[in-house]
Amino acid sequence: MILFLPLTSCKEESDQPVPMATTVIVQGKTYPIVSIGHQLWTTINYDGPGGIPYKTGTEKPEYGRYYTFQEAAAIELPEGWRLPAMDDYITLAQSQGVVFTNQRATGQEAIKKLAAQTHWRVISGTNESGFNALPAGYSFQGSQPMDGDISEFWMADGNTVSIMEGATGKAHNMMFYSSNEPGYRFNLRFVRDK
Repeated sequence: MILFLPLTSCKEESDQPVPMATTVIVQGKTYPIVSIGHQLWTTINYDGPGGIPYKTGTEKPEYGRYYTFQEAAAIELPEGWRLPAMDDYITLAQSQGVVFTNQRATGQEAIKKLAAQTHWRVISGTNESGFNALPAGYSFQGSQPMDGDISEFWMADGNTVSIMEGATGKAHNMMFYSSNEPGYRFNLRFVRDK
């Protein structure tokens, strides 16, 4: 006599997708994140230990804090997270339709998708990407940050990326700068690959 038994798997099947994290904890503080393309980005400026605040520290807390590159490079990040490189910012922008020529993107409507909807002097962003770049400005030689027309972030190599209002007041520009002067302080964002 031959006995046929149905084969069953011990593996549990689940139709439920694995939920993606919506936050990351850096230096004890929780930061919201957004999935853009094949990357995860923090959506607000870092305001952990060190750095200096915007003005008194109670005004525009959404601007986070401003750090020297040495302070930025010393931040301990969770596994997989990093200070973005130029390629990370190019990938981010290109995912929104931004086109670069010699590491510059000027006068392009698509850059608005990266910019916050508030605080810009002339050109509000749409923030369609969720990146939410705020025009927090920067500090040089201990000066009070001047906000309203530029969002600038440190990159892993000690240079910066800038999203700024164009001089015409009609569109944003996105450029990369050498910022080796130790007197500068910029905001920070973090990225990781999915």
